[in-house]
Amino acid sequence: MSRPRPLAKPADDDVGFSLVELVIAMVILGAMSLAIIGVVLQSQAQSVINRNRVAAANLAAREIDIVRDEFSRSSTAPVTVANAGTVLNPHPLPTQASGQPLKVDGTAYTVRRDVAWAVVGNGDSACNGGNLVTYPTLRVTVTVTWPGMGQVDPVVSSAQLAPRKNDGVQGNASFVAVRVSDAAGAPSVGRTVQVFSATETRSALTDASGCAVVQVNPGASGTSYQARVSDPGYVDISGATAPSKTVGLLERGKLANGVIFTYDRAVTLQLRFVDASGALVPDAALTGQDVTVVASEYAGASGARTQPATTATMTLTGLWPTQYGAYLGTTPPSGGYPSVTAAAGSTVTLDVPVAEATP
Repeated sequence: MSRPRPLAKPADDDVGFSLVELVIAMVILGAMSLAIIGVVLQSQAQSVINRNRVAAANLAAREIDIVRDEFSRSSTAPVTVANAGTVLNPHPLPTQASGQPLKVDGTAYTVRRDVAWAVVGNGDSACNGGNLVTYPTLRVTVTVTWPGMGQVDPVVSSAQLAPRKNDGVQGNASFVAVRVSDAAGAPSVGRTVQVFSATETRSALTDASGCAVVQVNPGASGTSYQARVSDPGYVDISGATAPSKTVGLLERGKLANGVIFTYDRAVTLQLRFVDASGALVPDAALTGQDVTVVASEYAGASGARTQPATTATMTLTGLWPTQYGAYLGTTPPSGGYPSVTAAAGSTVTLDVPVAEATP
């Protein structure tokens, strides 16, 4: 006797995936994958940054330890370390060359060491005056940077080293403190200051207060010194790239702090000689013409400088950051002339109307 067959289950519309559902699932999976990949890449980048900072911190601590050891080796060592001023990569790793970046795990690190004497009491800046302390200390700052660090701050380590009382930096030691400010009157940090006489030259960098302290060794009857500030791409208000000032006669055991420089990144001014429509005029239209450039801040009797207008575009470099105006000829137009304000280190463009030329 045959048994009846069970009826076949009707097909369910929900069995399997439709093409639309498959596409949506793939899109969601792709978006999740991209998000996960982004997190992984960000984590890897942060890991690299952390690894670089750890290596840089180790190099900074290493340099401080080496300098501390050198500082105490002999009675003349403190002065030797101080006179070295700013140095780059002074102590290479094994098998590496002195003066070259220190390589750790394929990354080249630049180790910069700055030193400055702390010569007045209460931690005040020597540029503010005060009495010399009997036993000055040497402030050592080590800064480590590396390629591709972007917005990551450099690693900075510092130490205050005190010479032994018989190490020859007290009593007859003399110091020159030089203050450097920028165009806005703020401290200019990291500027190179040289103090020199006929027999010696010493250098130091300005600190966070814009003050550089340089130890010098005057003769028994005193020595006359001068101070100079010099950095690539910087000028003073007169346009000098390495201005100098007189310190004066300095005796042993004294502090001179009367020298002040105003020094900032140079400006580039591009002049365009244009017609009434704003288009450049032909060079021939400027034949025999002079252009006068006027600075709102200047050194000397006048802020105006006149020179031949040679081409429809002229570039003036090495200028002090301030407001500049320009006009053709030597007499200012009665209706005024255009001007532009140039920030430190910037390049600005100024259109000079030829129609307002003064014969």
